[in-house]
Amino acid sequence: MVAIEIDKIDGRRARGLRTRDAIISALLDLVAAGDVAPTAQRIADRAGVSVRSVYQHFADIEGLYADAAERTYEWVRETSRDVDVALPLAKRVDLFVESRTTTLEALLPFQRAVRLMEPDSDRIRDARMAIEAWEKDRVAKVFAPELRAKATGLRSAALAGIDVLTSAESWDRLRRHGLSARAARQVLRSGILALLGAG
Repeated sequence: MVAIEIDKIDGRRARGLRTRDAIISALLDLVAAGDVAPTAQRIADRAGVSVRSVYQHFADIEGLYADAAERTYEWVRETSRDVDVALPLAKRVDLFVESRTTTLEALLPFQRAVRLMEPDSDRIRDARMAIEAWEKDRVAKVFAPELRAKATGLRSAALAGIDVLTSAESWDRLRRHGLSARAARQVLRSGILALLGAG
């Protein structure tokens, strides 16, 4: 009898998690399709659930966006390719830029949408700050030999410059101002090499 009750609880929990995941996926799908501020009704329709179900799983739309941001940034951490620091600089720059810009391009619609929610959400802001710190640390690791060769002040300036150049905001601006993804990648490559004193 106890085992049956546990099975029922586990089944409900699993269904709840699947529904929650479907709602987050629906939000991300709508944003990717160009709907930067989808209503709860459109999210529910896309997920195949009721609006009531959306609010059973998320206290408000901000909470839904916060969960989506945390899930998205976790995806970034899991899918970003490591770059072998022993490779020649030009190869490292190419691999880093290719990996970073592929991610930035994929996240562009979501970054634009989540920016609308961030002023009123500590969770979204915290998630963004955490992924930005992770990305800056990644830059420091990929280009460690060149950064170590610089004096302390110049090292900090170069790291900060590469961090800003390869940020979501910079990518968004390059793309909004009419550059193709290929041309924008070249801007990043040239900028990184220049900041490392190899351009």
